[in-house]
Amino acid sequence: MSTLEHPQEIIERVKNAMLCMQRASWEQGTAAQALLELHDAFPAQHGIQWLICLAHDSIVRQDVEGRLGVRLNRGDPGATDAISPVPAILRAYKETGEEVFLSAAKQAIDFITVRAPKTKDGIVSHRTDGVTLWVDALYMAPPSLAEAGVAWKDQSLLDEAVKQIRGYVSGLWDHDKHLFSHIYNVDAGKFDRQAFWGVGNGWAVAGMIRVYALLPHTMTKDKEYILSVTLDTVSAMLSYLRSDSLLHDVVDDSSTFVDTNGPQQVAYTIFRLEKLGLLPTDKQDEWMSKAAAIRKAAHRKVDKYGLVREVCGSPTFDKPGVATEGQAFFLLMEAAYQQLQI
Repeated sequence: MSTLEHPQEIIERVKNAMLCMQRASWEQGTAAQALLELHDAFPAQHGIQWLICLAHDSIVRQDVEGRLGVRLNRGDPGATDAISPVPAILRAYKETGEEVFLSAAKQAIDFITVRAPKTKDGIVSHRTDGVTLWVDALYMAPPSLAEAGVAWKDQSLLDEAVKQIRGYVSGLWDHDKHLFSHIYNVDAGKFDRQAFWGVGNGWAVAGMIRVYALLPHTMTKDKEYILSVTLDTVSAMLSYLRSDSLLHDVVDDSSTFVDTNGPQQVAYTIFRLEKLGLLPTDKQDEWMSKAAAIRKAAHRKVDKYGLVREVCGSPTFDKPGVATEGQAFFLLMEAAYQQLQI
């Protein structure tokens, strides 16, 4: 298993293993985001071509509604999942100037703002086969809306990103536990899964810090709200951190398996918070120490092939295994850590 002695060699192994994996729409988007942030952190070692190629293939598999990366086998019912590649596609457009990227991004944003299923309050369903709120959506939709808003100087898209965060927090966040439940079925009026899934909460905090960083200073109240929920959720997740610096799949249920990816997502978020100067003064040393310990624990899970082991495993995500998102968040964690050294 990996050590911290040769991080670039390890990063390369993890990246190559990720690129070998079959990917659904959200996995394509998350992998592309990892390569985007990896390039920004290590431009000399990790070229932009990887990102451009992943962005391009999201477009190859875009459907007539504008959903990216969904034309696979029998199809992909994702709504928010299918716009997760938008930031990578916008970056590919910036790098290449090729209109195919801009057109695809516009179609995807048009889908999520106009045609995607929504609640009566206008909160986008995570899937197209009903109206359901999945915590995963906080990493998929709001950052894509915010990235498009910044790129196109469109305040309405920035406002929409915040609206979606507020709606998902209202529907899924437990104000006592400061954690997100996994799935609320709006059509049925009940939770399909009320559990506090570790990776789901990781999706949430990682997505929210991305949006926070994109919003202008003029949106002060919105930024304060997003930061407050992010900090409270990170604090709650850290309270369940095991002695090995990992988390249970359901963070407050020790009978569930031990997962590597939720902790990676937390470490990523803490490193981003530190870079932005947002860690609470009274918790800064403690949280950074815990994030460093999580990073070491994650490195110990990387095998000789570059697979990050014992993450919440694809394709069913109900047992430990390997997954594109586990690979991606190892890379995202490393990129965020590197940004602290720049």
